[in-house]
Parts: sequence; C-alpha cells; structure tokens
Amino acid sequence: MELERISVVLRPRAPREALDLGAAMLRANAAAVWSAWFAFTVPVFVLCNALGVLLGLPWLGLVLVWWLKPLFDRLPLYVLSRAVFDRAPTWRETLHGQRQWSWRSTLAGLSWLRIDSNRALRLPLDLLEGAPRKQRSARWKVLRRRVVADTSLLTYGCLQFELVLFLSVWLLALLLVPHEWRPESLSDFFGRDVHDASTLWILLGATVAYLAMSAIEPLYVACGFALYLNRRTQLEAWDIDLAFRRLRARLQGLGKVLGVLLLCAGACPLSAYAAAADAAPKPVATSLDQVFGTPSDSADQRFAAAAAEVYRDPRFGGERKVRRWTFKYTPKPDTRVQEMPFPFLGRVLAAVFKGLLWLLLIGAGAALVWFAWRWRGRLTPAADAPAPALSHGRQASAEAPTPLPADLAGATRALWQARHRREALALLYRGCVERTAQLLQLPLSAEATEADWLRQAAAIEDPARAQRVIAIVRTWQFAAYAGRYPDDAAIERLLSGWPAQAGASA
Repeated sequence: MELERISVVLRPRAPREALDLGAAMLRANAAAVWSAWFAFTVPVFVLCNALGVLLGLPWLGLVLVWWLKPLFDRLPLYVLSRAVFDRAPTWRETLHGQRQWSWRSTLAGLSWLRIDSNRALRLPLDLLEGAPRKQRSARWKVLRRRVVADTSLLTYGCLQFELVLFLSVWLLALLLVPHEWRPESLSDFFGRDVHDASTLWILLGATVAYLAMSAIEPLYVACGFALYLNRRTQLEAWDIDLAFRRLRARLQGLGKVLGVLLLCAGACPLSAYAAAADAAPKPVATSLDQVFGTPSDSADQRFAAAAAEVYRDPRFGGERKVRRWTFKYTPKPDTRVQEMPFPFLGRVLAAVFKGLLWLLLIGAGAALVWFAWRWRGRLTPAADAPAPALSHGRQASAEAPTPLPADLAGATRALWQARHRREALALLYRGCVERTAQLLQLPLSAEATEADWLRQAAAIEDPARAQRVIAIVRTWQFAAYAGRYPDDAAIERLLSGWPAQAGASA
C-alpha cells in the first residue's frame, strides 16, 4: 500500500472523529459516488418492482431492494477507496471495476450476514484486503476490537435516519394537501383510499424508501470505511510509518548535496588532523567528580534513591486512559485590570445610554399597543356582527335564532349596498349552508366548519351548484379571516342563482 499517496491526514482518532472524516470524504466525492450509485441501483429498482407487480406482490420490490443493500454498498466503497489514494473514478470505471473484487463476501452479506450490525466495518476488510478465509477471520477479531459498539450505533443510527426521511416526505405531502381533501381519520385513509389503490400506494412508498436509502446508505459506507482506516492506523501505526517514509524521501533528496560536501571535506589538508594525533591523549572521565572537579553532593544520592522508590510504586507505569469533558471554545480569563482614564465620563455615558434604552423600550411598547388598537377590527370579528359570523372556524348559523329572509338575494344585496359587507357575506354564507343541508338532507351542526361544507359540496350531484357552494364558502373565508372582500360584480354573480334564489338554477 502506497501510503505516500493518501489524501487524508492519518492519525489515531476517536470513533466519532472517524465518522466525521467519513462524512467529509463523501462530501468531497459526492458526484462520483452518487452517479455510480444511481447508474446501478435505478435499473435494479425498476426490475425488482416490475417483478413484484407481475407476480401480484407489489411489496416484493421494496423488500428486494432493501435486501440488496450489501450489493449496492460495493459502489461507494470502490469510489472512496480509489479517491483516497488517487482520484475518484467515473461511474463507468466503477461499474467495470466490480469485476476485480471477489463476490464471496457479497454473497455472504446477502445471506447469513445480512443482519450483521458490523457490516460497514466488515465490508472494507473483505473487499480491499482479499485475504483467505482463516486469515480474514483472525484479522476480523483484532480489527473489530474496541469499535464494535460504535459500528453498531452507526448501523442503527443510519437506519433511523432512513426512517425519518421516509416519514418526513409523507408528513410534508400531508401538510401540502388542503384540509377539505384530507381524510377524516387514519383508519378511513388506510381502509378506503389505500385499499382501493393498493398497488399504486405501495409503489409510491417503495420509491420514497429507495430515495431515503440512496441518501443515507453511501454515508453509512463512507463512515464504515473511515472507521476501517482509523482502526488500521491505530494497529499498524500508519501515521508513524508515513512520517518515516517522508523523512526518508527528504533525506534521499539531500543525498547529492551531502555527497558534494563530503568530497569537499576530503580535499581539505590533513595537517590539523596530524597535529591532533601527535598530541598526548587525555584521560577519559569516568565519574561525576572527574567531570566537574567537585565531589558529588549527598543530596543527589538521596534524590536518586527517592526517584527509584517512586518508580517502584504500582501507580506509576502502564497505560491509563482518562476522559473528561471540556468546553471547546473557552475564553481565557483576562486578569489584567483596565482602568478608564476618565471614570466620571464613563458613568455619565452609561447613564445616558441606559436612559435611551429605557425610552426605546417604552416607545416600542407604546407602538405595539397602538398597532393592536388600530388593527383590532381586522384581527377579530366585529362586536356587533350578526349571528351568521363564525367564531374560531365554527359555523354559527345553527346558533342564529332568526329564520332566513324569504328573499335571501335581496336581503344580502341591501346589506351590501348599505356598506355592511361583512354582515352581507355572513348572511349569504348562512343561507348557502342551510340550503346545502336541505339539498343533501343533512342535519345542521354547530361544530361544522367551512372545510366540512367544502367536503359536503363534493356530494352535490349538480356540478354547477357544487361550484357555487365552493365559491360562496371561499368568499366568506377570505372576508372573515383575511379581510379581503369581493367587488360588486362578484357579489352579483353569487346572488344570480341558487342558493341565494331558492327556486333558481345554478
């Protein structure tokens, strides 16, 4: 393995740091990873679902795609293992490169090792090293030590991420559906809508599950590969090996310079060396007294004895691991006392700014009170609104003690021309609700909302009358909750037929 070509910083990391490294490698090679992923998995996804539909088992496609995850994991691992040492291959090179790897480990991953929680760490060992079975088994026992819990947490965490993405798509779609189109209950939805279109719903769910898997599974493989690199760095000291290799490369680069310097040194005259050889040899010092010329103090001997006794203590020596929590960004306390040159001026400025802040706070509170008083008529219904006005989305027509006027269109038009627009629309909405209930033979309920009557409009056999009911309810909603009133021409169109005129057509 050519460690000099590796593009990541090799050093022993904590498992969480290794997971961050895997995410960083995936971000750096995202285009190569997902292009190869979709180039291979999309046809497999289509074939699996087509097989399920042909066999009359639509759910079979979803199960097959989920079961084939170990087969799909070969693609991100191939891209990342090449990108770390050289460059990221294209999707064609990735697909062609699968023939270089053995398929025995993949077949094992699709059978008895399918539910292995350490699959992300086992995958690089099986595919990248290519060792025999016995050697691979012994190496796996060493490699998995101290990281089994982190690898299992990675598996279960990525599974939860897939589930969150799968459910988030359905919740987002539910939020975008209008209220009147939503099912009244989940039992009604699964018992009627899903049962009537079971194949379509299952295929749609399989598509959403495949997209969630496509987003998370490459991340799962990348984090497992980073754990594998980190574990090998810890076991084989790759960081130290790489440092020595770089040192050797630097020394080889300086070899020629050192050779020239040695030649120059050899050409120097040897007279100085001859004179030194003729000189009398000096005695070699064998003790501290001979080196320093003074007797050694007894304190040094006592210190040596104390040090030897300390080293014999069982608390010293060996290897211990200490973990403690510290803040990542802890500012250093400033012990210097800074005195202001003019303390009186500082107090004056502090008082001035404090007064300005209080004035600003009082002004903001007054502005909020004025805004609430100014717009109270638009935010809440008027106090003198007639009985048909709604409160909190409920229909108030059932609470109205007075019956409808005989000429609903004329009464509504009179209120509108008298500039009582809210009262006019409330009366029209009340008449629309009561006559719709009479048409459908439904009891009036004070709990029914505008959305309920919009759903009831779908049960009217006459499409024109149904559209007129929807138009009246929508007009009332815009006026009651948004303060948006229609023009005179729109009111005349609403009053020109049923239900404003009981005997008229839509």
